Formats: sequence, structure tokens, C-alpha cells
Amino acid sequence: MGKKKLLIIISSVFMAILSALTILYVVLKHNETYDRVLYNIYSYIAIYFVVVWQIVDIVCCILVWKKVFNDGLPKPYFYIGRVISLIITCALLFFLADKWLNLFLDDSGEVVMEKGDHILIYHPGYNDEGSYSIWSKDGPFYRKFGINIGYYADSVAEGMFYSYVNGFADNTGITPELSKGDNTDEMSEVKDKEIKLLNKYVEITENTFPGKFQRSLYWEEKECADNNIGTVHVPILDEYGPQDQSWFCENICDWIEECLAEIPYEDAPWLYKEIVIAMPLVSESFDPSVYISDGYDRESLYSGLYDLVDKELTSADYPLKDSDYGKLEFVDNGDDEYLRGIEPDCSYISEDGVTYGMIPVDRAGGSSYYSFVAYKSDQDIPIVINQDPFNGSGGEAKWIEFINDSNLGFACLSYNGGDNAFLFRTEDGGKSFLQINYPSAKVKLSDGTIYNPFVIPEKVWIEGEEIYLLAGQSPWSGDYYSEELDKYPSGLYVSHDDGMSFEYVGEQ
Repeated sequence: MGKKKLLIIISSVFMAILSALTILYVVLKHNETYDRVLYNIYSYIAIYFVVVWQIVDIVCCILVWKKVFNDGLPKPYFYIGRVISLIITCALLFFLADKWLNLFLDDSGEVVMEKGDHILIYHPGYNDEGSYSIWSKDGPFYRKFGINIGYYADSVAEGMFYSYVNGFADNTGITPELSKGDNTDEMSEVKDKEIKLLNKYVEITENTFPGKFQRSLYWEEKECADNNIGTVHVPILDEYGPQDQSWFCENICDWIEECLAEIPYEDAPWLYKEIVIAMPLVSESFDPSVYISDGYDRESLYSGLYDLVDKELTSADYPLKDSDYGKLEFVDNGDDEYLRGIEPDCSYISEDGVTYGMIPVDRAGGSSYYSFVAYKSDQDIPIVINQDPFNGSGGEAKWIEFINDSNLGFACLSYNGGDNAFLFRTEDGGKSFLQINYPSAKVKLSDGTIYNPFVIPEKVWIEGEEIYLLAGQSPWSGDYYSEELDKYPSGLYVSHDDGMSFEYVGEQ
């Protein structure tokens, strides 16, 4: 065998080995999960190795092809062959470079979710703020989508990832494949039309949530017997508690109207069968079609949404408590002198002369954060009972009250500059507190909007076996005036289960 041919064989084998190692690296790197990850040092070595391989491969290819074509081909074919070979080689190199270069640029990311052929990568940023990107399997490799999710909350990013996993081409469109084996072109046309309608529905929804209304949006794919696609995407929308009821219902109505303007109910009634409302601690399905099928009625849709949310948030889904809560007793756990001299923002004095109070221990963004303390009768050194009675919430502690000097008590924390307030309940003398929601008074405005004007709990008391709550209006935005009472009223509520849930009684 001549030296030239031997050199050609050796060079070709060398390039094949390097190519195989490079492809092995790409496959391993693209398929990395928590259970199989290349160490960073090996990743960097492999990256530099790939760069060297590209240079060596290009040089070797040029030399090999030059020798081979020079030995037997006429000049025109030699030049044409070499140019074509170089073009093909460069195209392949760019293809592979695109594969590993994406990885190199995203090398600091980590896999946070994985489903099927999709993975969600988190890229750490400054101040613990990071961005997300979605990758999809492409043959033996993973390819990053052209559009990053960007800087969103974890739940939003995961919701968008779930959208991709369930057939989204990007964050504003769906491209589900038609079922194979359709018997007629007519059936395919029907499916194509339904897919376009579904695509438009998702586009409107994605542009509305979270973009327009700043709400989290997730998708759930469900079977659907009312269309030819066989599935439908049901939106899951976040509702953030009693203070959010009016805004939430307004947002849903506005969104439904935008959808109906582009997709009439008659064209795709299966799109309007269900939405899922995700509320604190509970999720509930809601059927908007009841308020759309016989002609859209915004007022009734708003009322139906409001009633559902209000019922779920204030339902008494708790076991009834023993009515004997025991006497409120002071327990000395040791002095906390570092709190000496700090005056409580609100307090309660028991019959034996012990003062219980909410002491501000920190302040941020205009809100105070509290510790719940008790003072000995003859001293001013507070004893900490609960270091965080409001469970991480900040604002201004307005009052605290214990029922008949028992361990059952209530406290109010205002927030948003005093425009809203939370009601908290304790049954162990303040060692723990639970936020309690009370139902809306459902005051109806001239435009059909329903809202609750009584957002500031003012006091609680006991009469017989019932506990009563009086809630007033905001001192800044409370403008509800009762013509019948000839004043700005408060709302009266009653509880039959020791303050775990309340019923609305009326205005006073």
C-alpha cells in the first residue's frame, strides 16, 4: 500500500474517531438530567476538543480531497468535486456546531422539569432571579426553542412548559397533528378548522393571562367528545383570595368577551365548557357556557363567578372545634430584654392584668412585621409567644381580642395603606394564628359589578353561643352609602362554629 493511500486511510479513521467522540459528547450533554450529568471540567475539555476537531477536520478534508482528486480526475471535475465537498463539509460542521454551541451558551442551566421529549432548563441570574428555556428532542439531540420563557415566576414558567408539552408550537399557538387514517378529506378539513379555532382561543388567552392581567395561566389537556380533535385545552387561572374577587371576575368577563369577538360560541361551543379556578387551598371547575349559550350575559356571568369564588373561599370545610378552649394563661418562657421599650401597636389586657400585644419588630416597604408578646403584670419586659403571628404577612396590626379571656382570640392586620385587612384567628392563646375569610356582602353597582365594601374587620364579640364580627369600609376608598340607613354602613356577620366561618347578616 502506498504512503499516500495509507495517509488517506489514517486521516479518515482519525476524523471518524473524533467525529464519534464529538457526537457522543453532544448526545450525553443534551440528555443530561439530575441522574446523569457531565462534570463541568469534562464539559469544558469537550468544548475545546470540539473546536480543535473542527480545525483539524477542515484541514485534513482539504488535504485528503486534494490528494484523491489530483490523482485521477481531470481539472474541471477536480475543482467542482472539491468545492462541492467543502460546501457539504461546512454545512455539516455548522449543523453540529449549532448543536453543541447552544449547549455551551446554556451550560450553567439545570433541568427543573422533564416530560416526554421536553425539558425545562433554569438559568440562574443575579439576586436569585433566573430565566427559563424549553428544549425539545430532535433525533438523538435536544434543541432549544427559539423563544425563551424569560424572567417569570416558577409557577408561570412551569405552566408555559406544560403548554409546550401538550402540543404548543410556541407560547401562542397549537399545532396538534391530525389523526392518521381519516376516511374523508371533509373530516380533515373539519379538524383543520377546529385546530385553527383552538389555536386562536389559546392565542387570545395567552395574550390576556398573564400578559394583560398579570395572572398565572396553566393548561390542562382533557378528552373532548364534542369535537373531531378529541381533546381540548382547559385554562387554569389563579384567584388570590377575597380581596381579589371583583378584579378576578372582571378579568374573566373581559377575557370571555375577547374570545367571543374572535370565536363565536356557535363555531366552537366545546371551547367554552370549562375553566378551572385555582384559589388558595382549593381549585374549582366553572362552566361559562351556561351564561353564553343563549346569548352572552356579562352581568349573570360575573354573578355566577363571584358566587362560586365567595362560596369556596368562605366555606366551613373545617372540623368543628371543642367549645371549651380553656382559660388564657400567661406562661413565662424567659425574658426578652431586646424588645424592652418597644410599644405594641395593639394590645389586650386579661382579667389577671397580663397585657398581650403585637410588637413591631421589623419594617419593610411601608409595612410592619410583628411578634406576639405578653407582659408580666408588674414588669415591662415582654415574653415572646409567637415570633410571626401573621404568617409572613406585613401591614399594621389594628386590634387583638380574646373571647371571655379564653384561648380563643381574633386579630386584624390592615395592609395596602389601610385599604384592606386580614382577619386572623387563634385557639391556643396566640401560639398559632389562621387567616379567616368571611363572605362578601355582595353590594351591586349600577353597572352590574358586585363587590364587598366591608373589607376592614373592626371587632368581634360573643352573644350566647354565637360569635359576631363587625367589618367596616376602607377609610380611603370606602364610599358605599346606604340610603335606607342614611349613612356609610358597616357589615354584620355571625359565626356558628366559633369563628371558623361566618355568615353575612346585614348592614348596620
